[in-house]
Amino acid sequence: MMTEKKIPKWKLEEVNELEKLLKENKGFIIASVESFPADKLHDIRRRLRGRALLKVTKNSLMDIALEEAGIKNEEIRKYLTGPNVIIFTSENPFLLDLELSKNKLRKFAVGGENADEDVILPAGDTGIAAGPMLSVFGKLKIQTKVQDGKIHIAKDTVIAKKGEKIPQEITPILQKLGIQPVYIQLKIKGAYYEDIVINGENLHLNIDDYRMNVISAHLFGKQLAVEISYPAPEVLDEIILIDVRRAISLASELGYVTPETVRPILVNSAVRAMVLASSISNKVDLGIELAKPQEKKEEKKEEQEKKPEEEKKGPSEEEIAGGLASLFG
Repeated sequence: MMTEKKIPKWKLEEVNELEKLLKENKGFIIASVESFPADKLHDIRRRLRGRALLKVTKNSLMDIALEEAGIKNEEIRKYLTGPNVIIFTSENPFLLDLELSKNKLRKFAVGGENADEDVILPAGDTGIAAGPMLSVFGKLKIQTKVQDGKIHIAKDTVIAKKGEKIPQEITPILQKLGIQPVYIQLKIKGAYYEDIVINGENLHLNIDDYRMNVISAHLFGKQLAVEISYPAPEVLDEIILIDVRRAISLASELGYVTPETVRPILVNSAVRAMVLASSISNKVDLGIELAKPQEKKEEKKEEQEKKPEEEKKGPSEEEIAGGLASLFG
C-alpha cells in the first residue's frame, strides 16, 4: 500500500505567500542571483522598499504559485531556471529596470577584472604599515614616502583607466582604501506585467536614444503639419509666413501690383526685357546698344597694352621747343 507523501508545512506556507503576492501586484520580474553578493541584494531591497518586494524562492514553488494564481502564460515559466530572485511590483517594469540601472551598485575588484571607471589612488596616508607592501607600490610605479611608519602616496595616481584590467597586486590596497571600481547589477531575465511577458534585454531603455527619437518625431510631425497646413497653434505662424511668401510670388508672376509686389515685378520685367533684347539684337535694330562682354575684354586689353608704350615715350621736339620758349620769353 502506497503512502501519500506529506508536503512540508513551510512549502505550503511559501506557496500561499507567493500566490498572495501574485494576486496583489500587477506583475513581477525574474532576475538571476547566481554569484550575486547577498549584501548587494539587501541594498536593492532597501532601495526599492515601498515600490517592490524581493523574494528568493525555489523555482518549483513559484511555478505552483503561478498555477494557483491563475497565470497560465507558459512563456514566463522558461525563466524559472537557476537561482533567482522574484521582484513583485505594481509599477511598470521598464521604470523599475531604469531605477535599478541608474543606481549602480559597487563592489571591490578581483584581479584581472575590467575597471568600470578610472581607478585612482588618492594622495595621502594609506594606513598601511611600511614593509613588504612598499615593493608593491614600487612595482606599480606609485610614488610614496614613509611617515610615522605608514605608507603615504605622494600624489594622485591612476592605476587603471576605464575599461582596462585592474592589476592583481593592487586589489588588497584598493580594499584597504575602500575603493570599489567595479559595478554590479542584477541580471534581469524577464518580466511579467498585466499578462504580457517582456524579455530582459528588451526591458532596458537607452534614455538618450529615446529622447532623440522623441525630438526627431516632434520635428518630423511639425514639418508634416506645416506642409499640409494643419491649423495647429504650434505651426500657424510658420504656415502663415509660407502662405504669404507663396502669395507674393504668385502675384508677382501674374503681374498683380500691390505694395509688396511692385519691386519683384519691376525686377522680373527688367530681367526679361534684357534677355529678350539680347536674343533679338542681331535681327532687329532696337536703337539700343548692348555691351558685348568679349568686346569689352578685348578693348580693355588693348588699352592696357597701349598704356605702357605711351608711358615709355619721351616728349616730342615740338614740346621741347615750346618749353624752352616759355622759359626765355
